[in-house]
Amino acid sequence: MMLEHLIQLKQDLIDGSKIEKPSLDDQQIEEMDLLVSEALEFNKELKFKLFNNGFVENVNGRVHYINFEQHRLHVKDQNDNTIYINMNNIIGVTYND
Repeated sequence: MMLEHLIQLKQDLIDGSKIEKPSLDDQQIEEMDLLVSEALEFNKELKFKLFNNGFVENVNGRVHYINFEQHRLHVKDQNDNTIYINMNNIIGVTYND
């Protein structure tokens, strides 16, 4: 009984810290698209803010490929691993200077 109670408390803490997905206006989306295109062209590293199931996570890397059909980016991290980013999950993009 005690273990179940602790598990429920932990889940309540996780659920309580979740946020709603921020909404982006057309101008913000256009600015992010431009930044991604420039970074791809000039091989610049970007920092992506991603919304993932109620939480925000950061991913750093260089855009390797834009897959318009699957609506996702192929990003190479500093270890040359490919990270697939769903474009619908992006809530912010900046240069990683």
